[in-house]
Amino acid sequence: MHHPWIRKMPPPLFPVVGFLFIICVGALTLAALPMADGRRLPLIDAFFMATSATCVTGLSLHDIGSQFTVWGQGVILALIQVGGLGIMLLSTVFLMALGRRVSFRSRLLLQDTYTHGPSAHLTHLIWHILLFTFIFEAAGTLLLYLRFHADHPGPRAVYLAAFHSVSAFCNAGFSLFSDSLTGFRSDLLVNLTMAALIITGGIGFLVLHEATFALRKRRRWRLLSLHTKLALSTTAVLLAVGTLLFLSSEWNDTLARLPLGTKLLASFFQSVTTRTAGFNSLDFAAMNNETLLATLVLMFIGASPGSTGGGIKTTTLAVLAALSRSRLGGSPCVHAFKRTVPDETLRRAFSIFVLSVVVVLSGTALLLLSELGDVPYAKSRGRFLELLFEATSAFGTVGLSMGATPTLSFWGKCIIICLMFTGRLGPLVIAMAIQPRERRSIYEYAEEPVMIG
Repeated sequence: MHHPWIRKMPPPLFPVVGFLFIICVGALTLAALPMADGRRLPLIDAFFMATSATCVTGLSLHDIGSQFTVWGQGVILALIQVGGLGIMLLSTVFLMALGRRVSFRSRLLLQDTYTHGPSAHLTHLIWHILLFTFIFEAAGTLLLYLRFHADHPGPRAVYLAAFHSVSAFCNAGFSLFSDSLTGFRSDLLVNLTMAALIITGGIGFLVLHEATFALRKRRRWRLLSLHTKLALSTTAVLLAVGTLLFLSSEWNDTLARLPLGTKLLASFFQSVTTRTAGFNSLDFAAMNNETLLATLVLMFIGASPGSTGGGIKTTTLAVLAALSRSRLGGSPCVHAFKRTVPDETLRRAFSIFVLSVVVVLSGTALLLLSELGDVPYAKSRGRFLELLFEATSAFGTVGLSMGATPTLSFWGKCIIICLMFTGRLGPLVIAMAIQPRERRSIYEYAEEPVMIG
């Protein structure tokens, strides 16, 4: 941290450079390792897989369960864990382990990533994050092992349980089963364990910390911050609405031949996994249009801030909803849970939403050019929805696909790589990292109204 070029680097550029470095290391390692059939992974495919793992997306060009060796799967798992926890957190832990001093800039970056305000107890924050990660991933491994050991020998069952537990908690969506979790759609233990890992990993470390502290007190809800209240309430609403949408729209389609209990379980699991996790127990390519539209919305929203997930985040949606309610009601201030939302938060939420829409639409347009070119609509029916689904899934770091991923061209893979990278770091972070230094204006122009609506 003492090099001059590092000291001059803008703070938002730190995670960008960190993720790029890890992706490059992972890609070169995957390209050097032989696949299960002895072939080498093409470099562009290696970068795609490394980006998908580091950005905890789950989109895959190859079936890692059958086409990758244990060593290749291990590299994917390591990238998932590193990407899920975050580059700044792991580098800070490494410096602390070496007895090195953590810079003030690194402290601010960690606090901005994992908390909603300044915190003097950086060490306390870091060890809580690591403790939560270890506890949930270990518990998930144990519960999944209880199911997997019935079909696989002991060591293999442990490996499968650990891989899926880490992948679920980090909201990565990578599975060693070729059909993801379709074969376990009626298994209560597997579905509820994976759903619990996905939810806890996507709710945010600050929310987990505040929730566990509040559970030990009497006035539990009052002890929570506005951020935690918005994250919890929005997540609960999205889970409930998503479950009802999947259940009602797929009742006579992908859920048609399933018992009632399995229909409820599959609908709930799809509602959980569409917001950045990427596992599936139903075939999304066989779903109807209204279900896919709802899935696009859920993928775009994503998880909560300070978590392992992507998307515009639940709190952004909650703040924009509160803003719309206050403006329609004629209120000059934006309120939520008897608190006023600061103007800076409103500006950030609106900026994130607009930038995210631009990123997804731009990515979809580029995919249409790279994959379809000048093919007329009559000869490419359905492809627009597939590519829009792919772009949204990549940006939301979800990993769900309608089958377009393995068919992507070279430039299509590059576009998805950029979307996954932008979605993991956040469009606002990317914009702040590449923007020029702010200049103060020495004058202001006269105001003039514009007709709107």
